[in-house]
Amino acid sequence: LKLALALSALAGAAASAAAVLGSAAAALAEDYVQPNGAEGISYAVIKTGAGPPVEVGQLAVIRFRGKYQDTVFDDLFATSNPYYLRVGSGQLLKGVDEAVALMRTGDRWRVKIPGKLAFGNKGRPASPGKPRIPPNAEVEFEIEVLDVPGTGDDLLDILGMDEEAKDDE
Repeated sequence: LKLALALSALAGAAASAAAVLGSAAAALAEDYVQPNGAEGISYAVIKTGAGPPVEVGQLAVIRFRGKYQDTVFDDLFATSNPYYLRVGSGQLLKGVDEAVALMRTGDRWRVKIPGKLAFGNKGRPASPGKPRIPPNAEVEFEIEVLDVPGTGDDLLDILGMDEEAKDDE
């Protein structure tokens, strides 16, 4: 009888936890911000960073995962090397560039990118291991800014002035 009561309580707790997690995921999915109006990107904050903001022209060290519907077409979270992006240079999709320019070091966002800021009227043809993305299709990216070299403490490291050197002064 005690075992049955314990199992029943455990099952109830598991159901409650699943409901809370489901609600949190739903809230995250609905909590998108549109900084540039209805036709621009929209984003949901996964993690807020405490580092300096990224500015156009700076080099940003990022990781990202791109999805079309439920299919991942790019995933730099699954690799050991990040991507070095000159913000505003057009190296990546216009919507990714736009999002990174709004972020700060340490931020991790889920970004919805409308077709005109993604692959546009041409879409993207299928390639080995990557799906075809139709013209004007909305895509979703998860983007994390790892660093903006030259801003903050890393500049002191480059100059050889780490914390020990500062303490010696």
